Amino acid sequence: MRLFLVLALAGLAAAAAGLVLLRTALSVVVVAGPSMSPALRPGQRVLVLRRGLARLRAGRIVVVAPAGLAARGGGPVGGGPAGDGPAAARPVRLLVKRLAALPGEPVPPPVRPVLPAGTVPGGHVVLLGDNPDFSTDSRLWGAVPADRVVGVVLDRVRLRG
Repeated sequence: MRLFLVLALAGLAAAAAGLVLLRTALSVVVVAGPSMSPALRPGQRVLVLRRGLARLRAGRIVVVAPAGLAARGGGPVGGGPAGDGPAAARPVRLLVKRLAALPGEPVPPPVRPVLPAGTVPGGHVVLLGDNPDFSTDSRLWGAVPADRVVGVVLDRVRLRG
């Protein structure tokens, strides 16, 4: 009986540790706005694998931290946390975009007016929204530091009920 109790507690502890590890590797993000339509709709939830575990490839949909992104000749874009009140109470705002080019790859034609170098600089990526009429992306920002990429979208999340 005692052995069974010890094994049960060890199993519960292992399950809890597994859930903590899973939570640090995966996140659910809610899409806001039409910039990724038709691939993703506003209000849709997506499962995101944290960047340290995911390999970046052109064509993948990624989640990006907007802090420090600025329009050429302008102020910050996306700002950061939304809402009023103390910073701890504000949700973190992330951007969802398609990874269009990696370091050393050719700059996509829509981005060439702001990034005429020909190739994406080292340590940077080019991000584009699927719906250019409603997207703020590398056509405005130029190349984005690769460390701004939080993770890679794995799949859409379907909730029951």
